[in-house]
Amino acid sequence: MQQRLTRLSLLISGIFMASSPAAFAADTTEVGKVTVQGTAGTAQDSGLIQAEETPKARSSVNRSYMEKQSPTGNPYQMINLLPGVNTYDNDGTGLFGGNIRVRGFNSDQLGFTINGAPVNDSGSFSVYPQEYTDAENLCEIFVTQGSTDTEAPHVGASGGNIGMTMCSPEDERRFRTSVTFGSNNLRKEYVRMDSGKIFDGKFKFFLSYSNTTADKFKGEGGADKQHLDFNSKLDLGSGSFIDTGFMYNTAVNNNYRSLTKAQIAQFGRDYDFGTKVPVHQPGGPGAQNDTNYGPNAGINNGNKDLYYGYNLNPFRNYLATMNAHFQLTPTSSVDVNPYMWYGFGTGGNQLQTLTEGNAGNQLGRGVRDINGDGDTLDTVFVYEGSRTRTFRPGVTLKYNQQIDNHRLMFGYWYERARHQQTGQYSTIDNNGNPADLWQNNSGAWLKNQDGSYVQYRDTLTISTGKSAFVQDSISMMQDKLNLQLGARYSSIDRDFTNNPSQSAGGFYTLKKSYSDLLPSFGLKYQIDQAQSVFFNAAKNFKAPGNFSYFGLISGGNFVNGVYTGGTVRNVPVDKETSWNYDLGYRYATDKWNVSGSLFYVDYHNRIASSYNPETASRTDYNVGDSTSKGFELESGYALTRNLSLYGSLSYIKSKMQDNMPWAANFSMPTAGKEFPDTPNWLSGLSLQYAQDSWYVFGQAKYTGRRYTTLVNDDAIGGYTVFNAGAGYTFPSAAWIKKPTVRFNIANLFDKQYLNLSSGSGSQFTTNAVAIGAAAPATAPSFYVSAPRTFTVTLTADF
Repeated sequence: MQQRLTRLSLLISGIFMASSPAAFAADTTEVGKVTVQGTAGTAQDSGLIQAEETPKARSSVNRSYMEKQSPTGNPYQMINLLPGVNTYDNDGTGLFGGNIRVRGFNSDQLGFTINGAPVNDSGSFSVYPQEYTDAENLCEIFVTQGSTDTEAPHVGASGGNIGMTMCSPEDERRFRTSVTFGSNNLRKEYVRMDSGKIFDGKFKFFLSYSNTTADKFKGEGGADKQHLDFNSKLDLGSGSFIDTGFMYNTAVNNNYRSLTKAQIAQFGRDYDFGTKVPVHQPGGPGAQNDTNYGPNAGINNGNKDLYYGYNLNPFRNYLATMNAHFQLTPTSSVDVNPYMWYGFGTGGNQLQTLTEGNAGNQLGRGVRDINGDGDTLDTVFVYEGSRTRTFRPGVTLKYNQQIDNHRLMFGYWYERARHQQTGQYSTIDNNGNPADLWQNNSGAWLKNQDGSYVQYRDTLTISTGKSAFVQDSISMMQDKLNLQLGARYSSIDRDFTNNPSQSAGGFYTLKKSYSDLLPSFGLKYQIDQAQSVFFNAAKNFKAPGNFSYFGLISGGNFVNGVYTGGTVRNVPVDKETSWNYDLGYRYATDKWNVSGSLFYVDYHNRIASSYNPETASRTDYNVGDSTSKGFELESGYALTRNLSLYGSLSYIKSKMQDNMPWAANFSMPTAGKEFPDTPNWLSGLSLQYAQDSWYVFGQAKYTGRRYTTLVNDDAIGGYTVFNAGAGYTFPSAAWIKKPTVRFNIANLFDKQYLNLSSGSGSQFTTNAVAIGAAAPATAPSFYVSAPRTFTVTLTADF
């Protein structure tokens, strides 16, 4: 693998080496103070680095950075420059999702929270960044690279956590409106009302609404998103308060088609889903088959024009949070943090075929006449999405006590998620319209001859997560030395029910529990007012996703609609764990902030799709141990009162320890190989100039060459993407305040590159080149980069 740095990486390295801390010894600042808005002439001006006080590797962006970015951006885009973060967005707007890895850990191995509430999928731990927030209302996004917090509400985070915090309401009454327009017919309207302090100054709230639409940059289709945010703060006096938040999101967006290198070479980068509407063969006597009907040539054959209208992702969700803090005494307090998450939607490739009669249903029930031609002999195009509905209430309780030099925290987290996953079918007409886009109208669902619904899958997973945790922060040596000792015992109980469906014919239930004791140790020593060192060691764990429980029944058959003789196999996968170690140094003055750490990750029982000898097939399986080691650096420097510079640099070397079982008496040669989609080098750079009422910035992100398969027999090259932006605030008038115009450009030089399409770390392509007869070649697929994209935003207060 090519190991050299690009010129950009060398330039960023120079940021850390050009000056020594001694040169700035006269400039001191309060170490550990985290600011939300930068002050002119300080290292925090960029909003990309704060003076952290935790004994863990931690990076964050705040409001002063996010308010200068495109307001349609999702959280992945906002933290793209931070060290250790490897992320991409599917199209530049933030509306179509993307993926993120931190130190090689995939998004479904990271814990994600909003206002302290978990938002990973309760079944698979997947993350959908476009569905959560409006960027205008976020005040901080932080990343703890490698170690979750002791009180973090996670049972699926073996690789650290990412947290988002909503802004508090304004103290003064305000009405804000903004409109954004840009490339590909992008348009966003946003309004927000702040009440200001009311009820004798003890209560304030804000309410905002936005509507965002955009076309895809290639192919047909687009995105349509509506979002509602509410936040309030009630001051109870004596240090007690109650914060509440509510977020609602509903969106429908078409998918982008991922491509292999061969498809790109043959059809070009703009190849996408097709525009040909599938039509039904005219009904009549005998067996009709829509897939053989002449007007459908090239439809749904896995190679040509899959119809774009049936590759979409309708989804709606809401999240309600509360942070109730009760100051019992000057040295003791209680926090009560309940939350409720609800999500519903469908997705995938919704164009499917269904065969009428007994041939179309292994349950022996027989599918009814779909096309109304009087027989049950036909194969018909139908609409079927992966329908999911989740109810997820939970609560975290914490008690805090200061005793001399000890700051104690005890607590408990509990949640119960009800995760229903079904796959109903409904009809489509010859104009391409499905009877039920959202698959939420039971009157439109197709039925079997016995009156039951035809379903591709029908499962229910009830997941009960629990953590008991304790932490003691001990200050010694006149507050120069801080020790942080923590432990949590976390568990998740899965109660799974499989009802008969086309993918798993028999009824079965199973219960699985996963738990672990997760200790942590942190140390921070303040050398002087500017310099500190820290060390952290922490254990994390991730339970398997609930998809490991699907399709466990085998054998047997249906007699008069009753399944007999089948056996239910054991769940073939156990939890994965990791130990993360960080040794770091920080330097913080008014003009210069530096943070750097050496890290080592010891990763056990890694989950991947592998050979299961019990079934002689490939399923999620524990495939062995791995290690990762490297370093991360970030620095913010105020060159002048108006000019600020930020840089980050990351290096990682990962290594899989074992060969992966792949077939009977054959293993994939993965031992000694690196994790796919984990570039050795990452670096970021931001330069910002701000004066009075205007600002301008430029930024760049280098992503190094990385492998695309588990055996490292295919790779994609490194690339650098440049973004830029500028803004100007006009003088206020009697009826309008702070009228502002902002301009943002993503991918300034129209760089073309590829991003690996792998939504989960357990689903990587194994080998792009055949390894004998046991492992034929499988081509990895990619998303092509979005072209140059611009947005213009007009904002004003009234």
